[in-house]
Amino acid sequence: MTPTNPRRSLSVTFIRALRCLSLLVAAGLLSPAAFAGDTAKLHVLGFSKTGSFFAFEQYGFQDGSGFPYSEIFVVDVIGDSWVKPSPFRLRKDVDVGLGDAADNALTAARSENRLNAQPLLKDKAIAGKGDTVGFSPLTELTSDPHKMVVAPRVFFQEGDSPVELTLSEYALPDATCQGYGAETRGFRLTMVYDGVTRVLNEDKSVPKSRKCPLSYRIERFVTFFPAEAPPVFAVLLQMDSLGFEGPDRRYLAITGRL
Repeated sequence: MTPTNPRRSLSVTFIRALRCLSLLVAAGLLSPAAFAGDTAKLHVLGFSKTGSFFAFEQYGFQDGSGFPYSEIFVVDVIGDSWVKPSPFRLRKDVDVGLGDAADNALTAARSENRLNAQPLLKDKAIAGKGDTVGFSPLTELTSDPHKMVVAPRVFFQEGDSPVELTLSEYALPDATCQGYGAETRGFRLTMVYDGVTRVLNEDKSVPKSRKCPLSYRIERFVTFFPAEAPPVFAVLLQMDSLGFEGPDRRYLAITGRL
């Protein structure tokens, strides 16, 4: 028997669900404006002791099914890439009900996934290091979702350089997503620090891991100044992607040295 590829199975399930959704919309049985996707919550697990690795968790209840899920990512800071076997993805396909029962089910799912990820978190010495020096939640209506200017650390002195992040979005069509009526977008992220401008990311195509991305915003900026290594950072972006009941909000991490 040929082993099942979990990533391919998830992709096939997602595509089938979107096909059903697009047919319902086309038939006028559902209104896109009435949809409500799910917004993942974010738990920053922080940097390793040397700043070489960064980890975070996103979790919540899946739209449509209501199934609790947890996803843990471990990132190579300099390579700005996932460290295998992460990401650790766990979804409990059970009807969890409401109230305390749902909360307990989510807590159990998160605990189980943390155990799955623990060997890698321990191996990479993830130690909760770092400070959130910039935070712009979706509920902050007066902030610019595409720009953030912050002090790189708490002990910011006169004459020190601030960090300026600028995010720009642009249309980046994806043939599969176009079939569902999704106008996918990519992004360019730049950082200005200490008089130097750097391009942290510039999409040429839509990564399959993002499914069908619709928009992006800068959510938070985390830095760490190790005692015996160069300072490092993680930019957390909040991304809306096409979901079964509406836009699903997830997180992306862009990492590197300051």
